[in-house]
Amino acid sequence: MAKSKNGGSRAYIRGRIGSDVYSVSKDGKGQKQQVIRSLAVQVANPRSSSQMFNRMVMSTIMQAVSALSSVIDHSFDGIAKGQPSISEFIRRNYTLVKADALAHPSADNEFGLNKFQEKGIKSGKYVVSAGPVAIPSCVALTGTSMTLTLPADNVTVGALRAALGLSAEGYLTYIDVAPATGATIVRLHVKESLADSDAITSGNVATIFDIEGNKAPTIALNDNVIGIGFGYTGADRTYGCIVSEKIDGAWAHNDCTLTGQEDFAAKSDVALPTYPVGSEMFLNGGDI
Repeated sequence: MAKSKNGGSRAYIRGRIGSDVYSVSKDGKGQKQQVIRSLAVQVANPRSSSQMFNRMVMSTIMQAVSALSSVIDHSFDGIAKGQPSISEFIRRNYTLVKADALAHPSADNEFGLNKFQEKGIKSGKYVVSAGPVAIPSCVALTGTSMTLTLPADNVTVGALRAALGLSAEGYLTYIDVAPATGATIVRLHVKESLADSDAITSGNVATIFDIEGNKAPTIALNDNVIGIGFGYTGADRTYGCIVSEKIDGAWAHNDCTLTGQEDFAAKSDVALPTYPVGSEMFLNGGDI
């Protein structure tokens, strides 16, 4: 209840009456006011072929956002972290997915689009970070693991830090996307408590990193090469490594687009959905 201009009390309505929705808000002076909004009686047909296609593409992108949000919310340099960075991921990759689907509407697209796609992220050559940092030359992605190569005559913590060329705060993030396993995200940081003179051996190599993420990697030493495995080795997958480094008090990253093995197989085997498609009206991630 509120007082009206003549000193009486005024009752406000909340709810829906017919096609009108009543709510209460405040005006510029902080006083309550009644708000009435009319619902649209007629709407445009939301199921045209073009709209179906665009929704399919957006559904694919949003499933990638859901799986990769812990990384892509801060990995685009010059873009504020949080929703602005996620919006940048959507903007960049929507263009890529749409162009690929238009170029390959029936087969051979590289984002796993198909008429009856199940829910969950699919392999795709997503752009997951952008920035000026170079990936260290000692880092290599083999298709089954990530390797870090040290000088043959100096397999120590100091040599590893020098090869990576990162500050004490810098770290690597490995990303792997596959239909069978979804998204694997593992963050690796050389433990600050270790001395540069500490030797790296097959007995302690698994303990030299602080590790965060959704999978525990296997870490082994082969002569002067540290191999870090993440479990899934199938061909229908894409993967990449993001370098994160502190420069002048701000985080910076490398340009990283997920890549696939040469026999990359995350492809469509049926035509992408259009409307109508008989009695079956499917979008990626679910039916209408």
